[in-house]
Amino acid sequence: MRHYFFAMLILYMLMFITPVSHAQTTPDYPCPSTFEGYLQPRLADSPSARIIVDGNINLRPIPSTSQARLTTIPQWTTVSLTFSAPQCNEGYVWWQVMYNDTVGWVAEGADDEYWLEPRGELISQNGYDNISRWFVELPDGTTEPEGCLRPPDDYERVQFDYITLNRRTLFMLNNAQRIYNQFGGSVNFRTALVQGSYNAGVVAASFGTHDGGGAVDISVRNPADFSILTGEMPYMIEALRIAGFAAWVRRTGELYANSPIHIHAIAVGDTDLSEAARAQIDGERGYLRGYNGLPESYGDPILDSHGGPVICQWMIDDGFPDLREEDTDK
Repeated sequence: MRHYFFAMLILYMLMFITPVSHAQTTPDYPCPSTFEGYLQPRLADSPSARIIVDGNINLRPIPSTSQARLTTIPQWTTVSLTFSAPQCNEGYVWWQVMYNDTVGWVAEGADDEYWLEPRGELISQNGYDNISRWFVELPDGTTEPEGCLRPPDDYERVQFDYITLNRRTLFMLNNAQRIYNQFGGSVNFRTALVQGSYNAGVVAASFGTHDGGGAVDISVRNPADFSILTGEMPYMIEALRIAGFAAWVRRTGELYANSPIHIHAIAVGDTDLSEAARAQIDGERGYLRGYNGLPESYGDPILDSHGGPVICQWMIDDGFPDLREEDTDK
């Protein structure tokens, strides 16, 4: 009986002993000084990197494929690099990164293909309506919102039910969806489309902006109860603008009596734009000049109510800079 008592006492004490946690140490896989035999790294002087592999990339607990991945990181996501030196193992150069508060290792590429590209320092700032977003500092010292991606020059047309878009616009819409999802958004942009491009003469109230490419209208109503998604609209506008659209909320009755509320968006730089759509970008009443894009028939120019244009470096390179300062100098 005494032995039983002492055995139960020991078992009881063991129940309240907290096990010691042994943090996993990263094995050391030093790289050759010249990285001979490996894809030459491009991230040595970069504080962050963007995922450019087609699809997702695996985040590993150590620089090896021998252990299960921690998670996957989607294409076009930017991650911060830690101060750890690169590791070379299994034919890959590995970098330690931070993604959604998780630290792990990703491979830079294989053979002649890079899966990561160098990016600048990430800076947190507030955008329109105090939406927190990340900016990246470019080599020339300027900044642009993280999420700016040059769209491809692909004007092949694709069809979604009655909606027609070109692949350039679809790329931008997909990028906007990714950015919006990072904001925690709930709207599916594709299923919310109510008007696309190449829709000449069908909707008179569009005054020709949908006659060519690069134009989309997106519903802002909940399909379940038709209520207006007021809380989602700022995030939708922000995401669309970072992706390269001139985008505005068209309020109920703004275009004509009882016209439905929706988001109207025009893809900056689309070579298939109609004349009316192009005017909404850099015309006298356009997005890049800080206005809402409506033509003279709607009265005096109206200032953009969404905080002004979002400018990406690719827009400037393609001849679409912020024109508000130019107008101030006149």
